[in-house]
Amino acid sequence: MTAQEKLAEERDGQKNARIERILLASFSLFSHNGIDAIAMTDIAKEAEIGVASLYRYFETKDEIAIRTAIWAWEKQKNLILPILDDSGYYNKSGIEQLEEIFDLFCKLYQNESDFFRYIYFFDAYIICQKIEAERLLPYQKVIESVQKIISEAIQKGITDGSISPKYKGLEKSLYYSLMHTYFSSVQKLSLSSKMLKMDEEQDEIQQLKLLGKLLTGGLK
Repeated sequence: MTAQEKLAEERDGQKNARIERILLASFSLFSHNGIDAIAMTDIAKEAEIGVASLYRYFETKDEIAIRTAIWAWEKQKNLILPILDDSGYYNKSGIEQLEEIFDLFCKLYQNESDFFRYIYFFDAYIICQKIEAERLLPYQKVIESVQKIISEAIQKGITDGSISPKYKGLEKSLYYSLMHTYFSSVQKLSLSSKMLKMDEEQDEIQQLKLLGKLLTGGLK
């Protein structure tokens, strides 16, 4: 490697580290305050860089929000996949795989509740800003990689009989019904689990575990 190549590699490393710092700062601010309330100057301050430097990497807040959403989902996927690989997941029946997936989301809620809040604020921001679906294709791609894991569990369950055959042909609708219900519940709890006085008596982990049992129980 030439001296020039080494210098270029070092610059790339510095650039990647700075982008990572920007995304981490954006995630922290957005997940606690919403996206609308945060300005580019706030992100630059949190990331400890100049505003001009921030604009060199991201031209708009929309762009940062989308990149942060991709970054957040990839982080969660990188947490989940090693657990699945080590748990004997791929040797389990389809319904057992779904049970494990719901259990993992429950654990993510315990340890990564900021993620669910961020995705809630991101969805709302995208709708309010009327951002075109074409700009969200990279984000869609990472969602589809997670969807693939869950859809394969559903398909396996129908094939091995652990999920009722009455759902054959409805696999895609079943995926959306299951995940929209569970994911929305996790988001609700991450945002306002203790908002009202009566909520203080409720155990949100118990609620999520019960919901997972109800959803998988209805498939058998």
